[in-house]
Amino acid sequence: MKILAAIDQSEYAVLVIRKAVELAGREGADITAMTVTSAQFNNLYQADSLADILQKLRDGIQETLSQAGVTNDGVKVVAAENPSPADAIVRYAEDNGVDLIVIGNKGSGAIERFLIGSVSSQVVAHAPCSVLVVKKQQ
Repeated sequence: MKILAAIDQSEYAVLVIRKAVELAGREGADITAMTVTSAQFNNLYQADSLADILQKLRDGIQETLSQAGVTNDGVKVVAAENPSPADAIVRYAEDNGVDLIVIGNKGSGAIERFLIGSVSSQVVAHAPCSVLVVKKQQ
């Protein structure tokens, strides 16, 4: 079994990693931790090359793994650039035979959800496999 933990730099990243690790332990699954940057985000790093940006993202994943109390032994780390993070996540799942995507549910306003939809809802709608959406407990 292959699990894709799709994370960003939100408060949900650690929760997503912990849930993916918990499920992988039960199922004997391989885990990939993935983060995606969009073209708009790249503008924040105008002086950096795409390779530098992707390395910063991979370093961020390593930090999230550490915060979650997970050693990255056996956790594949992937950073990608795509104007649509949801599309990149779905495409990675399709291309790599992922069995389960674990993703955080980031709260956004009703108008935002109506107009553009959240990344998690787009992944749920288009993923080739099951998707577990992790919500922060109140």
